[in-house]
Amino acid sequence: MKYNLLKSLFIISILIGTIAVSAQDEVLELSLESAQELALKNNFNVKNALLDIDYANHQVNEVKSMGLPQISASGSFSNQYEIATQVLPGDFFGAPGETVPVQFGVPFNISGTATLNQLLFDGTFFLGLKAASEFVKVNELLASKSEIDVKDGVLKAYYMALIANSNVGQLEKSLENIKKLKDETNAMYDAGFAEKLDVDRLILSASNLEININNLKSQSELAKKVLLNSMGLDVNQKVLLTSELPEFSEENFAENYGLDFNKESRIEFQMLEQQQELNELDLKRWKMGYIPSLYGMINYGTNTFGTENNFGELGDDWYPNGMFALSLNVPIFDGFYKKSKTDQIKVNIAKTNNSIEQLSNGISLEVSQARTVYSSAFKSLELQKKNVTLAEEIYKTTSIKFKEGVGSSFELITAESDLTQARTNYLNALYDLSVAKVSLDKALGKL
Repeated sequence: MKYNLLKSLFIISILIGTIAVSAQDEVLELSLESAQELALKNNFNVKNALLDIDYANHQVNEVKSMGLPQISASGSFSNQYEIATQVLPGDFFGAPGETVPVQFGVPFNISGTATLNQLLFDGTFFLGLKAASEFVKVNELLASKSEIDVKDGVLKAYYMALIANSNVGQLEKSLENIKKLKDETNAMYDAGFAEKLDVDRLILSASNLEININNLKSQSELAKKVLLNSMGLDVNQKVLLTSELPEFSEENFAENYGLDFNKESRIEFQMLEQQQELNELDLKRWKMGYIPSLYGMINYGTNTFGTENNFGELGDDWYPNGMFALSLNVPIFDGFYKKSKTDQIKVNIAKTNNSIEQLSNGISLEVSQARTVYSSAFKSLELQKKNVTLAEEIYKTTSIKFKEGVGSSFELITAESDLTQARTNYLNALYDLSVAKVSLDKALGKL
């Protein structure tokens, strides 16, 4: 039986391992949109931010509970196995000048009591409830900021992975061209129309390209892992990126993009305004502390008794009791405690106003810088596009000259290297522009 149990556990462990490996072997196809959606569902910072909203809502319920009826009940059973003795003047019993010991009560007692306490008026409670609700909004804004940060990270990581893949593709095309030229040059060498040095140079160029391709493939895999990590997914998950790099042209490039920007669209600005709202409510709450508060209480109870010789009497007769009470608390003098608290809050309000003004200036600078980087990146992309066209023409001319025997392999390899570099520079400029657009959208509050 022990052998069968071990065998079953071994089979289960193999099945679990197989399922895990199959899950990792399955290729996850990711578009730019689906990557952002998955990130918002799986990113741990976003998850915690949403949990903070739930926590804040529970805090609101906690504050609400203080204004609801507070009901409690209690019951007890007692057995006075030795009833206390009292000494009374004998005059009550016809024995003047003497004292008579007596015992009051019966041994057995069962009692039950129910109490209801209710807040009737307390200004600090209602303002505290309002503040708790406003605090939920703060957490909602924090969650929105987490989502914006995640989108920003995912977009940039996705573009980085796309650029890495594209660079690999460019180098593989260059390698294919070099190998083709090497074969043609080798044939020309066999026919006596080329030198061995020409063949060797092409072999060396192909070898260097293969090294660069391997390095870029490693960078591409690392970029995908960075993307998966920002999405909150397993970094070993195989992934296929299905979106293309964004296209930019003079027709869709807007020099005045975002000029109608409103600072209040920035989540950081909204957070500070919400914080100021909490400060104002806190100030009002402490000022309400000067106003009297009123509480009510209702108590109802009942007792039953039993004698030592007749325990069964318990429950035959019940003796109820009840009470209603109002409690009015009137603050008179607290040693200037509340004044000190209100003065502190006024300082915080002034500091928050300064922070709002500072953030406003900072946002203006951030938007200006982001727009400048965006415009500069677009101009750089246009120049790199022209450089690619020029490098292609040079390579084409050099290739023709080499095949006709009037050009050297050194010139050809140099032209091919310049073309590869020009294409790489173009892709890097495209990445810089894509990232600049993301940064500008974030600065404008459009992510």
